[in-house]
Amino acid sequence: MSKMLPSMSAEPNPRTLLLPDPDAIPSVLGDKAATIFASFIGMAGVAFERYLNRRPLYSGIQSYILWGTGGAVLGYLATLRYQRYNSDRDAAYRHYIDLHPEDFPIPERKRVGEVFKTFIPIR
Repeated sequence: MSKMLPSMSAEPNPRTLLLPDPDAIPSVLGDKAATIFASFIGMAGVAFERYLNRRPLYSGIQSYILWGTGGAVLGYLATLRYQRYNSDRDAAYRHYIDLHPEDFPIPERKRVGEVFKTFIPIR
């Protein structure tokens, strides 16, 4: 029981800190949430416009399809841009850490008993 699983503890090496976790399980809606939300906003915008103009909400199904698809495409592109921005940022941080290893020493591991003071009850 003294051996910990690698995914249960933080990696102390700063060079591998920003690398993707190979054991990570992606969530079901993680990369689809912005697409679904933007599609919903597109269709809700059409419904709101129909309500304001006192038109039947069920008329003009092509508008719902067009704006829903357009919103989904914009949401997907926003997700791609967000992921690319984060990967570029992490790559820049990793490059800086590789260029300046003296600024990022590997911390020594401490046990909990070494970090906290001894408990002395005061009555």
